[in-house]
Amino acid sequence: MGSYPHLIRGIICALLGGIAWGFSGNCGEVLMHYHGIPAEWLTPMRMLIGCLFFLGFAAMTERKRLKAAIQDKAMFVRIALFGILGIFLMQYSYLLAIDYAGAGTALTLEQLNVIFVMIWVCLRDRRRPSLRESAGVVLAFAGVVAIATQGDITTLNMPLLGLVWGITSAFVTALYNLLPERPLEAYGTCVVNGYGMFFGCLASSLVTRPWRFDVNLSGEGWIVFAGLVGVGTIAAYFLYIQGVKDAGPMRASLLA
Repeated sequence: MGSYPHLIRGIICALLGGIAWGFSGNCGEVLMHYHGIPAEWLTPMRMLIGCLFFLGFAAMTERKRLKAAIQDKAMFVRIALFGILGIFLMQYSYLLAIDYAGAGTALTLEQLNVIFVMIWVCLRDRRRPSLRESAGVVLAFAGVVAIATQGDITTLNMPLLGLVWGITSAFVTALYNLLPERPLEAYGTCVVNGYGMFFGCLASSLVTRPWRFDVNLSGEGWIVFAGLVGVGTIAAYFLYIQGVKDAGPMRASLLA
């Protein structure tokens, strides 16, 4: 974590990245529910375009870092894990949670990642959670319980698969927060996002086989897809990962 100006930048980026990610959920819901586009197609396609953008930008501005990251085998493996576990599985589980439970519920469930992040950070630093961290976790958990039960704790007011995929999304989002810490310090946001999305797109394509689907979007559908990619993928990942780099994974997760 850097100086005070970097901390302020990290806080602003984490907040804006969280907003952009929430926007992506609404776009995903519209595309799946009103245009019939499956999550198995959306996930690799948004990552493919994001990968091309970040790697292309890094090739123009950070060519040395782009090459050095490949030569650093240990760090490159970590970036690959970030891409597969943190980016691919997070996007896929999040879209499935949206499909079953709706964008608002899925986003709230995903924010349970703060609990997993806090547990890891406290174990790593050998400390107890601060009062602020504990309050954030309690509020996140209370919000999830309220949405899942609609005030009646004896009844689950959402599809079970929506809850399962939402909690899965929370766990892999924690990995998304934690895995890129060291690579970000060494190689920066664009390089880590670019290579991460490359591996995420590769894994996603092998698992979901998007070429199976015959996708026909209207003009309105392509506009929504452009919003999903431009704001909900490229802007969201750039801003939020910068927030993780500057403010740390725990603070960024709480802000989101």
